[in-house]
Amino acid sequence: MQNSTDFTQNRTDLAVECFEESEKTKIKGVKVTEENGITTVSVLNKNGEKAIGKPVGNYITVNVPSFVNDTDIFDGRLKKISNILKNLLPTECDNVLVAGIGNMEITADALGPKTNSYVLATRHISDELKKDMGFDNLKKVSTVRTGVLGETGIESAEIIKGIVNVINPSCVIVVDALASSSTERLGTTIQLSDTGIFPGSGVGNHRFEISKNTLGVPVVAVGIPTVVSTGVIKGAEDNSMFVTPREIDRVTEQGAKLIGMSINVCLQQDIDEHDLYALVG
Repeated sequence: MQNSTDFTQNRTDLAVECFEESEKTKIKGVKVTEENGITTVSVLNKNGEKAIGKPVGNYITVNVPSFVNDTDIFDGRLKKISNILKNLLPTECDNVLVAGIGNMEITADALGPKTNSYVLATRHISDELKKDMGFDNLKKVSTVRTGVLGETGIESAEIIKGIVNVINPSCVIVVDALASSSTERLGTTIQLSDTGIFPGSGVGNHRFEISKNTLGVPVVAVGIPTVVSTGVIKGAEDNSMFVTPREIDRVTEQGAKLIGMSINVCLQQDIDEHDLYALVG
């Protein structure tokens, strides 16, 4: 997952790693702040874009305990991530499309579609039923799993754009697995950004851009690093192969649960987080 067709030199999807790899403590056009395990990389202008290979926007990296040992999502992470997500979404955001990008048959690439299993879809609920349930402020949420080009013959961006043209969402939240240049960040990092995505470019498989430029509505991207280049591990230049953690199934499942529930908590603030989990978990 990469954030523009013009920025393809990085073999990582994490903006914080792109900044670190620049080997500079300060870059004109890039602002970096760190607080309470959260690193925010803000690309401010074209100079910043060129320096780290990421388009203008905000990239927020949250350090979390390894999903391998994850047993309880109700430990403060839900509120932390949902608050970050809320700040990235448009102020008026009552109709949201959540798109899970990736291949359900490949565990390291299944984060997006698995996340959709934990997102509460509500667009089909009528206003009358909402009132009867006591949830007048229930936001409209739709979900879609786009599959992959080899299965569908259709680009994920094309599928999402078609749906956007029909349901006219306020914004799109896209969830996708990420590539990292550090083994330490596999399954221990979540990145959120307001710039959209370019699926697959972190692993050299460049696909159509999914962003406000292509969809006409704001796009927020969320992901977790699940693969790292063998070149990082071997200390070699060869970046043609990627590996995953041994416990990738655990990382993907628990990561999908946390992201999906964070989306729910962010959007449906009138419902208790435990009740939300009972509805989707």
